[in-house]
Amino acid sequence: MILGTNILLMLAAAMTRAYGKWREYYGTIVFVSFCNLLYNFFCDRYLLWALNPEFLLNHKTADLLNTVVFLPATVLLYLKYFPARSRWKYLYYVLWVLGYSALEYTWYAFGRITYHHGWNLLWSICFYLLMFMTIRLHETRRAAALWILVLMTAFLLAYFKVPFFKEG
Repeated sequence: MILGTNILLMLAAAMTRAYGKWREYYGTIVFVSFCNLLYNFFCDRYLLWALNPEFLLNHKTADLLNTVVFLPATVLLYLKYFPARSRWKYLYYVLWVLGYSALEYTWYAFGRITYHHGWNLLWSICFYLLMFMTIRLHETRRAAALWILVLMTAFLLAYFKVPFFKEG
């Protein structure tokens, strides 16, 4: 299911020619992929959510696939079609958050993602609200997006008591 989702999103980005904008959105693609890798670095032994094996994939390979396919395709599609008119921006933003939340719920219902250490779907929805806002912000005000990343990383690490040092 995770592999299929990656393939579908990659096809959507290719069919809509969103990949033609990769140079324009390269910085934001790297930023979003870096954020995902940062999660895996800090939470390697204390995952808040884990992608469950599917075919030949385990959490690490599935998340790496998401980092190099799913997230870049998301950034390309989200930014390429981001509306210019003010009133449509909010609806567009909410639809992406709802879409990602529905996708994650589907993965959860089919056992493709599990939650740990107090994380749950509600936390994911809050995360998506911030993620899509920050993706757009990174295109217009990169320093602000970086500050949000630092503050939210610090908050989440502290709130979920992610250990920094190996115990024992």
